[in-house]
Amino acid sequence: MSKRFPSRVKQLLCQPVFLCLVSFICCSFIALLFFLPLEPFARQLEQQAERQGFELQVEQPRLLFPFGLGADRVQISHKQRQHPPFMLEHIDLRPLWLSLLGANPGLGFKLETWQGKIIGTAHRNGKVQATLSGLHFKERLDPKLALILAGTLKKGTFDGTLPLAGKNRSQLKLELSDLQLTGLQKFGSGSDLLSLGRLTCTVESKGSLIQINRLSSTGPAFDITANGSLRIGRTVAGSSLNLTLFLTPKDLDPALRDLLTLIKKPQQDGSYQFRLRGSLSQVRIN
Repeated sequence: MSKRFPSRVKQLLCQPVFLCLVSFICCSFIALLFFLPLEPFARQLEQQAERQGFELQVEQPRLLFPFGLGADRVQISHKQRQHPPFMLEHIDLRPLWLSLLGANPGLGFKLETWQGKIIGTAHRNGKVQATLSGLHFKERLDPKLALILAGTLKKGTFDGTLPLAGKNRSQLKLELSDLQLTGLQKFGSGSDLLSLGRLTCTVESKGSLIQINRLSSTGPAFDITANGSLRIGRTVAGSSLNLTLFLTPKDLDPALRDLLTLIKKPQQDGSYQFRLRGSLSQVRIN
């Protein structure tokens, strides 16, 4: 009986009915994979984000082969923050298959934004690891002063647990290059553009408290080092900054050097020490 069993199985596998059944299952799965309607799923995501105070718009959601979800464009904004929407392009989400067998499933993601990429993994318990590269940004610092900071996030790494609350811990390292500040002619500068050069930053967080362990900037006009902390609140007014900053002028425009002297007297070595404290909506400089 045991000798005939494999032969019967072989005969069954060769039966046209069995082969048709297998073909039907495979074709059904492929059809489900490629033609499953994703618009209702995207609308549910938008509704979930709205309950959290965010506005989310997902354009052209699609299934990726094998076993992935993607979208050509996602726009994220916050109702209480006057800031242009954050745009994500060419999103690619895929499950981490081995993690699906455990209690903490995760997914891998690849995002394109600001002409750069963000690649990493995220798990259900909030654990996130990500690398950032080649992100070009141009940000208006203050609408009243018309100061614009531009540059490139050359590389960065994030390893931690989100959200930044409770006992969650995270580490962030950033390296920025080609930093430029424009809008300085209103302050009497001979040039509207100030080159800030390169900046590196190392940050650790525990809950909502972000510790800036080291911030260093090297440029043709001046060098900067800083350390301190930032506590994130529910609003900008509820967030507070406590930062000590050392600025050493090099080839700085005379008008800007005189402006620094009005704010703070230089130390014996010619450097300036500033302390930035208070709510982010009204930072005091001492």
